[in-house]
Amino acid sequence: MKVQELVNLINAETDELLDTDEDHIPYVNHALDVLAYILAGTDAPDLVRGIDVKNGDDVPDDFVALAPPNGYPLGILGGAFWTVNGDDVPGVKYRAMWPHIANLSDDLPCRDMYINALLLTASYLIKKKTYIPVEYCAQDKEFATQVLNAIGGMRGGSGG
Repeated sequence: MKVQELVNLINAETDELLDTDEDHIPYVNHALDVLAYILAGTDAPDLVRGIDVKNGDDVPDDFVALAPPNGYPLGILGGAFWTVNGDDVPGVKYRAMWPHIANLSDDLPCRDMYINALLLTASYLIKKKTYIPVEYCAQDKEFATQVLNAIGGMRGGSGG
C-alpha cells in the first residue's frame, strides 16, 4: 500500500486535522516504530533479520533485540557485538525496525495486514497532539486494547 492511501484513511479518521498530507509522515513513522516494538515481543516473522557476526561488528541501526533473546555466544557492548571466544557467530537472528518512509508516494514497508493497527495508532497520535479533550484521557486503555486486538486479529488470535 502507498503511504498516500494510508494518509487518506487517516484523514477520514481524524477529520483532516493536519494542514497537509506531508504533515502525516512523522506520525506514520512513529506508528511504524510503535508497531515494530509491539511485534518484537512476539513470534511474528515480519521483522526478523539474519546476519553473520564478527567480534567488534557494529550493531545494525534497525536492531531491536536478538531473536531469541538468548542462546547466542555473544553480547552487545557500546553499540558493538562482542563474541564470547572471539570467533565469528554465523546465522544470528534479530528483531528489526521497519525503515521510515519519506514521501507520500513511498510504499509502506509492512504488509497490508498491519494497516488497521497503523491507522489506529497514527490517528490516535494526531488526535492527542492536536487536541486533548477529557474523553480522550479516559480512552487510553480502550485504545491500547483496540491496538492489541487488531494485532491479535492479524495473527489469528485475540490481542489482549
